[in-house]
Amino acid sequence: MLNIFNTTVELSESPIDTAVLPLGSVEPKGPHLPIGLDFMLAEQFAYEFSKGKAVYLLPVWPLSAAVEARGFRGVAALVQQTMWDVLGDLASALARQGFKRLVILDFANYNWIVKQRVRELNLDTKTIQAVWVNPKQFAKETADKPLGADYGGGAIETSVAMALFSSRVRRPFMDFEAGVPREYVDYKGLKTLSGQGHWGKPSKATPELGGQFYKLMMDKTREYVDWALGLFPGGRPIEEHDAEDIWWPDGATPGVDSSVDWRSTMGEITHSPTDLAILPTGAIEQHSAAMPLGTDHFQAVEISRRVAAELKAYLLPAIPVVTSWCHMAFRGTLTLRAMTVRRVIEDIATSVYASGLRKLAIVNVHGGNWVIKPTVVEMNQARPELAVVSTGDIFAYRGQAAVEHLHADEGEGSFIKAFHPKAFKAEKAVDFSPNCTASVFDTVGTGGVSPEGVWGYPSKATAEAGQKNAADHARDAAAYIKKTFADLQSRYPTRAK
Repeated sequence: MLNIFNTTVELSESPIDTAVLPLGSVEPKGPHLPIGLDFMLAEQFAYEFSKGKAVYLLPVWPLSAAVEARGFRGVAALVQQTMWDVLGDLASALARQGFKRLVILDFANYNWIVKQRVRELNLDTKTIQAVWVNPKQFAKETADKPLGADYGGGAIETSVAMALFSSRVRRPFMDFEAGVPREYVDYKGLKTLSGQGHWGKPSKATPELGGQFYKLMMDKTREYVDWALGLFPGGRPIEEHDAEDIWWPDGATPGVDSSVDWRSTMGEITHSPTDLAILPTGAIEQHSAAMPLGTDHFQAVEISRRVAAELKAYLLPAIPVVTSWCHMAFRGTLTLRAMTVRRVIEDIATSVYASGLRKLAIVNVHGGNWVIKPTVVEMNQARPELAVVSTGDIFAYRGQAAVEHLHADEGEGSFIKAFHPKAFKAEKAVDFSPNCTASVFDTVGTGGVSPEGVWGYPSKATAEAGQKNAADHARDAAAYIKKTFADLQSRYPTRAK
């Protein structure tokens, strides 16, 4: 398995042509389970599914098309068109990078559009050979009837959560069944039927059942994926791969300690006094032969974690892929189209507002994500009752002068050395600076001025500088967000109350 802890060179030198895309969700699971359970499950399952296999494991796409579940505190969902475009953009980017096959592991309960999108990728556009599977369905279809239906937070999901994430499960368990067909959720929304945000019998859950369900899900998913891939012309199962795997130090994306985040329960989020949501945005793009493809994403996760803790805000999961067109000449880079990113942000803002929060701060560490600024400008004009700010104003260079340090430089190298030292390839570090204006990204991309993808001096990177820079960036971002909202409140009392 190769993943976003690997470098673009490692991807380029590999014959791997299969990508794995896990899909999560931030949707209500009742008062007893984390609101981002599907995200957590997607990340762990996809890693174990991919380990030892010849695949490029992508980061979890964290949000689903769960618009039926909007209105609960902390929920974030995309409309169908946005989800459609996200999948199409990712498939297109992978195809450009030489990937022939895409396996989508979907853990959301409301992603109706994904199956249709996969069908059209295969039979209409023929962009890539795509296989879609929802592993939870294998458990639901084999569960004993006494366990009852599980439309979110029921016996099956609760059992799996108890087996895998026991410290995140809260008691007591309260059973709920609406007494109407499940389709009523599609017409009326979940909140009109279940005030607690779940539908099932969590009281029937046990960690033993969870372990059995999880093993069944894994075995059946592996069997189905290999069978489905074999249906394509020249089809074959996923091959073995013996590369060393590098992953998050604790086996899961870091959460937040002194605030609430997507790993909290809906009850914990509801009882938090904050009216501010933090949205991290990073990127998956080349960072030379010395640094991992996920460098920007890792920075967004770490800095936002600290910002949310400082401001005692609600932390949304990071959007891992945004606009990275200037790096598409390097394998492993992923990108969305700018208007797709715009709609992702707008959909999240709509969800945040529907959940009762009134302020949204985007912590953007990726300089190429320019579309955030005009999106924020227009959202603030169109919806004055929701105040939105972005740290891109302090983190992203937007001038026309020549710059010496810009990408895969000593600053980013220092961060990787400090927080993911196994992913820094010191022997591969090459110093280079075209010392020209960043506008070349608009014309010839990174490779047009730096064949190695470097703009700076990564050999000067130190772990000590990485720790200091992360602390400084988080402090500056928190101060900027706090001051901007305070200024808005003083000048425009109807905004950002």
